[in-house]
Amino acid sequence: MAPCPLQSEAGAPRRSRPNRAAAFLACLMLCLLAPLAALALPPEHFVTRNLGMDMRTGTITVRVGVSVDNEQGLYDMLKDGASVQLTATVKLERLRTLWSNVPLAEQVYTSILRHNPLTREFLLYMPGEAKPVADRDLSRLLAATWYKLSFPVGPVDLLRQAEPGSGYRISLDLSLQHTEVPPWLARAFVFWSKNVVEPVTLTIPFSF
Repeated sequence: MAPCPLQSEAGAPRRSRPNRAAAFLACLMLCLLAPLAALALPPEHFVTRNLGMDMRTGTITVRVGVSVDNEQGLYDMLKDGASVQLTATVKLERLRTLWSNVPLAEQVYTSILRHNPLTREFLLYMPGEAKPVADRDLSRLLAATWYKLSFPVGPVDLLRQAEPGSGYRISLDLSLQHTEVPPWLARAFVFWSKNVVEPVTLTIPFSF
């Protein structure tokens, strides 16, 4: 006859020590990994679309759609108390071959995005606007705002003052930064970057 397994006083088979140790380690690993799994990956870089320029109204205007590669990560950051600011610096310069380029105009535009836990709405302040655009759906809010940005640079007359056939370039510097240290971020990291994503520079060369 095969030997009977060891029985406890209640009649159930006894677990060997190695099995109990393995079960304990597995449980410990699950407890350690669970908080990490709950953390959403933050966005890493900008996603831009439909970059272009318009001069039909007598004003040089840059149009661009702006978002991030991970909107879910941005959603979670805002829900956890983060407030972010999109800064767009637009520069117009006349190109020269042998000398430094000639700056003609420069404008800076800012837009702040945050979450209101009382109303459970995301609030986005467009450049120059005192009243925010509000929506509980972040993707829908971004589609109605940052996806359709327009930045006036200066009057078209700036181009008429230069030599005929001159080359020009518009530079658009984009940055997305924390407006203040989020409480959860200050507790988690001693050293942290103010940038939410890496800044980016977009250029539009053209002639007039």
